[in-house]
Amino acid sequence: MATFVCRVQFLDDTDPFNSTNFPEPTRPPQYTFREDIPLINQIAGVHRLLKAPHKVCQVFYVFISSGN
Repeated sequence: MATFVCRVQFLDDTDPFNSTNFPEPTRPPQYTFREDIPLINQIAGVHRLLKAPHKVCQVFYVFISSGN
């Protein structure tokens, strides 16, 4: 079972006119993704970990590599 560990966070853009939208939480927690499970099946776990205010169906995920 191969895994991929990364930090996860979200941008609360529920108010698009708020100029103070920053990624939350400020210290993103780590989440371990399993490579043998489809990503769509792991999204709910990330959502729970972040306690994000959005519904899962309204979420758009972006993966950014830090070069490591």
